[in-house]
Amino acid sequence: MKEMDNAAIYVLEPSGPPESDVLDRNLRAIRQQGFEVDYTPCPVDAKTRLEIGGVDIRLGALQSALDGKSRYLLSARGGYGASELLSRLDWDALAKEVPRVLIGFSDISALQSALYARLNWPSLHAPMPGSSLWQDGEDIRALLGLLKSDRPWTGSIGVAPVSKALGLECQGRLFGGCLSVLSNLVGTPNLPSDLSGHVLFFEDTGESAPRLLRYWRQWLDSGLLKGVSAVVFGRFTDMGSIAEADSWVVTELAARTPCPVFSSRDFGHVTPNVPLAIGAQAEIKHDRLLWNLDL
Repeated sequence: MKEMDNAAIYVLEPSGPPESDVLDRNLRAIRQQGFEVDYTPCPVDAKTRLEIGGVDIRLGALQSALDGKSRYLLSARGGYGASELLSRLDWDALAKEVPRVLIGFSDISALQSALYARLNWPSLHAPMPGSSLWQDGEDIRALLGLLKSDRPWTGSIGVAPVSKALGLECQGRLFGGCLSVLSNLVGTPNLPSDLSGHVLFFEDTGESAPRLLRYWRQWLDSGLLKGVSAVVFGRFTDMGSIAEADSWVVTELAARTPCPVFSSRDFGHVTPNVPLAIGAQAEIKHDRLLWNLDL
């Protein structure tokens, strides 16, 4: 195993291209916080990244990052295409490595899920610097504060009871991310087959209410929610003409869910997008979800 550099951040592009001006500005700000940042842009455009040659380029860069010396891997941006990489990674080689912490959300949820399901590696559902959603707010300060701090890491978000949850306290291991991305992994080795005893969290953007309900039906009918301690729904944005208010779709999702359901305004394709640690121990009490991760 390689010696890890806990002061270094490796920035990678496993999905779509970042907003280059935004990324450059934010990486300068991260360096000013005292971090060593290693970043080599992916040399192909958005369309080429989805072609088989572009998949090969992204795969090589991701495998190198996961095999490298940086403990923290920060995705520049989400988009599309991460799921294409999962079956082609050298998982046997990665199983011999020290766990890396992959940071990101949206399409990056596919990679985070696979790393957790296959290797039990933790990750951070958190903002990405190549997006305009990365602003100088509480979520960015929380993320950089975690990367600077000693372990164990801790964090929290506000939650509100929606269904079967009033006055309850729930505990479990934390897992989740972008609902549409994770739904496409159901039935594959890249999503845990047993989520009993977990606290799940989900958010999404650009998905209509009917699609979100269809994704959730897949989770229900697959049995993945059996034994789940609680579900927390974050923000659902840009839903289209039907049920534009995400509060409506959260109410409908909760009505179909057999376990306690909470909502939160603190994470999603929004600002703030407060960090949540996949693989952490979580507890919900007094309208807060608190998590603790000992790397």
